[in-house]
Amino acid sequence: MHSPTEWLETDGLGGFAGGTVDGVRTRRYHGLLVAAATPPTGRMLLVNGLDAEVMTPRGRFALTAQRYAPDAVHPADVVPVDAFTAEPWPTWRWRLPDGTTVVHELFIARVIARATSTVVLRWRQESTERGVMLGVRPYLSGRDYHALHHENPNFRWDCEERDGTHRWQPYPDVPPVHVRTNGARRDDAHWYRQVRYAEELARGFECDEDVAAPCVFEYDLDAADAVMMLSTHPTSRADAAESAVDTAARHRRDELARRRAFASPLHRAADQYIVRRGAGTSIIAGYPWFTDWGRDTFIAMRGLCLTTGRLDDARSMLVTWAGAISQGMIPNRF
Repeated sequence: MHSPTEWLETDGLGGFAGGTVDGVRTRRYHGLLVAAATPPTGRMLLVNGLDAEVMTPRGRFALTAQRYAPDAVHPADVVPVDAFTAEPWPTWRWRLPDGTTVVHELFIARVIARATSTVVLRWRQESTERGVMLGVRPYLSGRDYHALHHENPNFRWDCEERDGTHRWQPYPDVPPVHVRTNGARRDDAHWYRQVRYAEELARGFECDEDVAAPCVFEYDLDAADAVMMLSTHPTSRADAAESAVDTAARHRRDELARRRAFASPLHRAADQYIVRRGAGTSIIAGYPWFTDWGRDTFIAMRGLCLTTGRLDDARSMLVTWAGAISQGMIPNRF
């Protein structure tokens, strides 16, 4: 089976968002909110993905689909992606059969000083069609990112809503999911069973998972762009003082400026692997599987930090790992 092109966004804390360009998740590691509970380790997959559907006066059009066991893609009539770019972050464009054009973008906005990050999603229409509505159904789990999730009676469906933020905590021992949006929530709780991950099947691993869909968020794209922000942290006081649309726009401006400040795309790519560890820094050995390993950190530090002029980060890594020396040896893993 041909593997579709994949995309990746990282948060500088060990967490990430990742998936495929065509939207069909193929790995257990694909998700919109994969958060490091103990940065940069303890990754939990909290929001697996979503399904999006556009309604116009001429019909309903699915933008995304999932693969289910044994090998069925649903919805079968999903609109193919017309264009995709990974710069400056993953952005999709669909041209619907009735001529409506919809654009979706996704990026992670970092607030490293507060050790928080927010996954920002935005949909907008680029056509003159009127009466365009959007429905987005998020899929939740709440599991270790190496594991798989299955239907069970302990999953907590209840949602707390305050100041435009919707909060779920599926299990007591996993981080909560905070969703801030300008959409209207319509509760519609269902289990979506036996989502199949083709790459896991090809690798000979367990490959089927059940995900929980608590609701649908509905948007009027005539009135405003649709925005959805995902985080494990509650809305900050500064964010709560402005609308969800304004907060998403501010995150977009700040993140675009941060990315444009890098000397080249390679410098920015290198930055994806440098993460916070306590008060110091470290290097992720690779996404999506690995966290920070001593061997890989000191192999990669010369290229990621010394040749790019990030000497303060290099010093911080040396100090961080020096604190773990035992009998003259640096551990490969914490």
